[in-house]
Amino acid sequence: AKKEAKASQERDNLGMLVWFPNPSIPETKLDEYIAIAKEKHGYNMEQALGMLFWHKHNIEKSLADLPNFTPFPDEWTVEDKVLFEQGFSFHGKTFHRIQQMLPDKSIASLVRFYYSWKKTRSKTSVMDRHARKQKRDREESDDEGEENSCISPGDAECEPNKDEKKEPANLAEKSVHVKKEPQGIAGRNLHRAKKKPPKGMHLNADDVAAMSSSSPAAVSVLRQLDMELIAIKRQIQSIKQHNSALREKLDTGVDEFRPTEANQKFNTRWTTEEQLLAVQAIRKYGRDFQAISDVIGNKSVVQVKNFFVNYRRRFNLDEVLQEWEAEHGVEGRKGLDEEKMEFPEFSNSGQTSSDQSISQLCVRGIKASTASSEVSS
Repeated sequence: AKKEAKASQERDNLGMLVWFPNPSIPETKLDEYIAIAKEKHGYNMEQALGMLFWHKHNIEKSLADLPNFTPFPDEWTVEDKVLFEQGFSFHGKTFHRIQQMLPDKSIASLVRFYYSWKKTRSKTSVMDRHARKQKRDREESDDEGEENSCISPGDAECEPNKDEKKEPANLAEKSVHVKKEPQGIAGRNLHRAKKKPPKGMHLNADDVAAMSSSSPAAVSVLRQLDMELIAIKRQIQSIKQHNSALREKLDTGVDEFRPTEANQKFNTRWTTEEQLLAVQAIRKYGRDFQAISDVIGNKSVVQVKNFFVNYRRRFNLDEVLQEWEAEHGVEGRKGLDEEKMEFPEFSNSGQTSSDQSISQLCVRGIKASTASSEVSS
């Protein structure tokens, strides 16, 4: 079963046999048969021999069967082909213009003939040559502009011309003049053969001369460049590792570095430390009661305002506020609410000696901080 499958597979892979010579047919009769098939019925040699092989080398049956399978005549005459080649040489793939030279041909017929004809095409059209010439001229003008901006012709690394910004018109005239100059075939081919190094790569004339002079110098130059390349790769790798470590730290977030928010409720009583802190905060933030409340932590904005009103004479807050306004260039607001919004713990009647000592400490601390800031300024 495997052999039969293999034999059937081999038969399937074989091509179709169209001709096999027969020694019983003389060559003269075979030539006459091929000539009749070509002249009368338009067959080519392969088609005529295939018909003869189909009839098992019987020339009479093949001649009788030739009219039944006449191939399509070639609609492209020699004149049509010559006109198409001339039109293509002038117009390229602009088939509607080629159709003006061959009005009896459709665009589809022109396209089909083009794809069968381009396999034997050995010449380029005038438009293609003109397009290539324009592209080559643009590249040459760009290269000449870069060469004119170079300081030394031996070094391929060019520095921008300092006088380029001052005289742009003169440079434009020079570049136009250079572009119009005719160039010989040898010069053009030489310029075309010259290639620029890739972007970011610069050639040094001394290094090139050293490499071309002797092999030890070339080896030393290459070794030095290899060492520099290895050092740069190491630096790149270390930077990548550092960046990856920073990314890992960023992935964890900054929640652990955030200050812990106190969940405690606002307390109406003011301790000694909170009073000192409030006075220093007023010295720093002025009337920004929200900032002062954030600094203290357990006091609301309303409580800070009440502290400012009730303790302004005890801690001399008017003078503290004037210093802040003078430092920040802010004029004091007149007509400030002089009313006293007292809570039980804010009453002045219940002043103790500890409160008076706190007020004295606050005034001394404020004056000391003011003096130090004036000295530093």
